[in-house]
Amino acid sequence: MNNTAASPMYTTTSNSERSTGKSISFVAEIMSMMFSLGDARRPVHETVVLVEDVVRTQLINLLRQAAEVSQLRGARVISPEDLLFLMRKDKKKLRRLLKYMFMRDYKSKIIKSIDEDDLPENKVSGSSKTNKRQKIVQDFFNSIDQTGELMAMLENDEIDEVKQERMERAERQTRIMDSAQYAEFYKSRHLSFSKKSSKFRDWLDCSSMEIKPTVVTMEILADLAYETVAQLVDLALLVRQDMVTKAGDPLSHAVSATFMQYHSSAESAAACGIEAQRDAIQPCHIREAVRRYGHKIGPLSPFTSAYCRSEMAFLAC
Repeated sequence: MNNTAASPMYTTTSNSERSTGKSISFVAEIMSMMFSLGDARRPVHETVVLVEDVVRTQLINLLRQAAEVSQLRGARVISPEDLLFLMRKDKKKLRRLLKYMFMRDYKSKIIKSIDEDDLPENKVSGSSKTNKRQKIVQDFFNSIDQTGELMAMLENDEIDEVKQERMERAERQTRIMDSAQYAEFYKSRHLSFSKKSSKFRDWLDCSSMEIKPTVVTMEILADLAYETVAQLVDLALLVRQDMVTKAGDPLSHAVSATFMQYHSSAESAAACGIEAQRDAIQPCHIREAVRRYGHKIGPLSPFTSAYCRSEMAFLAC
């Protein structure tokens, strides 16, 4: 896939391609997601539109790269293995995805046991259907893992510091909420792209692809879409923090898990061109966050990135 764009926000998706899903929008859902992730109760509409554009652009490009992998191995569909292959070099984000997949398996077990009215425990734990995602991962890792590093991840129970920080941030948000605000926050916390699977598939224009993604692949893409929104909010909050700190104060940054994982330099956020508003993430925060993230690896990025062909820094994988 050729790519002439310098910014990870804008890729080779043509104007005609980008207009395909123009009438389909996740702005309302993303607005609520951003609130639950730390933005103001009423996020700025222009910011949300920009976030939607970044998420959709990145997911479409990721899907196309997965299709290329699928074609190389002679498959007729885009499978979870194609996404796992693309993500194999970033262990932290791959581990986060694996936890999501295994949680989906666990949820399937619970639903199955309820539907079958007290299903025997040995049948639940041994069911290949309810463990299908875990089996996909194990079989694929067995086929490509020559060092044992990937297989070891299946037994790893390491705490996800970024997820932990998000939960702590959410807890701080709820301290000052009344019952009505908390009810809205709770609802926002449970939003996902997967709950509107048909709309999500149309949003990514899957119908125009020669090789179609499977149902489980779409589940993974929906999770990665949410993770992209979450990481944009994480990074934008750091940019906003930069804008309100005193210039020249080396101790002004609150070092956090997100900061340690994503922050690459201390460029001034004055490039945003406007004074920050403390109550909401602005479009300039998102643009600066994406710019910084695109430079997080350094001059050797073409040799270390799993996505060197696209010159695009994917936020969720």
